[in-house]
Amino acid sequence: MHASLSFDVAGPGILVAAAVFGFGALVALTLFISFAESIVMFLLKWDKYGRSLLASLLMNVTSTIFGGILVAIGALYSSFIWLAVAFVLSVLIEGGILLLMKRGAARQNWIASLLSNIVSYVLIILPFVWLTSQ
Repeated sequence: MHASLSFDVAGPGILVAAAVFGFGALVALTLFISFAESIVMFLLKWDKYGRSLLASLLMNVTSTIFGGILVAIGALYSSFIWLAVAFVLSVLIEGGILLLMKRGAARQNWIASLLSNIVSYVLIILPFVWLTSQ
């Protein structure tokens, strides 16, 4: 006998639970990435660790809003071009935020933005590549 769950029976509660879980996962991932990027920025001597963490949080919340949309579109179309566009957009957004936070250090800001995004994208992409190759 085949049994399946009807969405009529599950009701809207299952959708709310999925949305809450998804939002929680997004927040956790953003915090993890912010922490990783703040370490990169601190090692690059962008600023003190507390300021690097604050900058990283601001950068990632902003770029997650825009980049997340592009990554979601890319997932729908299974195209890596969207991932590349999201990466470039993330570097530009985060570099711009760093420029606003530390004026007069354009080169240092762009290097910090580029390297921190390379680290965070590797941290995001490698688990997915590993999981899909299993």
